[in-house]
Amino acid sequence: MIGIAGVKDRVGMNDVTAPNGGIAGLRVAPLSANAAAFAALGFPRLAPVLNQLEPPWVAVGATVGGLPAGLALGQIQDDGARLLSLTVARSLRNRGIGRTLAAGWGRAAAAAGATGLVTAFSDKLPERAALAATLSAAGWTAPRLTHVRAIGEAAPMVEAVGRWPSLTGRLRDPDGFSFDPWRTPDADDRAAIADLAAEPDHLPLMHPDVRAERIEPACSIAVRRQGMLVGWVLAERAESVPLDGYRDRPAIDYRSAYLARSLWHTGMLVGAYWHAYARQVAAFGPTSIAMFGTMFPRMMSLVRRRFAPISLRVDETFEMIREPAAGSQ
Repeated sequence: MIGIAGVKDRVGMNDVTAPNGGIAGLRVAPLSANAAAFAALGFPRLAPVLNQLEPPWVAVGATVGGLPAGLALGQIQDDGARLLSLTVARSLRNRGIGRTLAAGWGRAAAAAGATGLVTAFSDKLPERAALAATLSAAGWTAPRLTHVRAIGEAAPMVEAVGRWPSLTGRLRDPDGFSFDPWRTPDADDRAAIADLAAEPDHLPLMHPDVRAERIEPACSIAVRRQGMLVGWVLAERAESVPLDGYRDRPAIDYRSAYLARSLWHTGMLVGAYWHAYARQVAAFGPTSIAMFGTMFPRMMSLVRRRFAPISLRVDETFEMIREPAAGSQ
């Protein structure tokens, strides 16, 4: 790899020109050492990374006449590589530079040992359509919805969910289910947690032991059936609310929710959320903020259909990937 000081005067083995050959003096090359000259072409929070590029960071820069014109920046994570920023100077867009940067970054990541390429972006990203089109042209998969996060006031959530016809009947006649305050797991609960954690749909970050010291007991729920633990909704006090006008409100982040897979059809996980929200209203007030997210397709669909109309904001995250062999060609 060559540093930014050498980009203007040297052409490395990985340097390429734009696919259409229409930009004189275009060079695309991996960056190392001090690449601060490219800082204006990425997210401000990532600018300090460019002061001294080193693993696990992988960066590829585009220059025109030796001046920074584009930047692809990401990092190696485990065996894969995550693309965090892809930017082309506005005056040079729609001329193939972004596609060339994406291809060059894929090769650089593969050379650094990555066995897969991935990127994720929010539906709130202004340039999301252009980013998706650029990466698609470079051989990445179509965007796939992977996470939905809702932010809303607790009282409207309780009121609206409590009126859903499909839920009210189950809450009146729960068929052996109970929604109890979360407690320190005993031996029976530990055995149940181990069984639930072994299910293929359970993710490590959902485990009750993760940040157990931060669990807010006032609105965390243990879902039981005939007394056996079959799921949970675990809450934490949120440090801040990412919405102007609501930042001073008490806020709860429901960081983990899981129900035994055999019971997904029952709707009882939504029932557990309803009980958690009701407890939040009692403990922190009706205008306190509730935040939760999900990566499960059925729950994402439910959030988009049911929770979006009663939320202050719903954020969606999309993911695109590329296989390493294709990215390194």
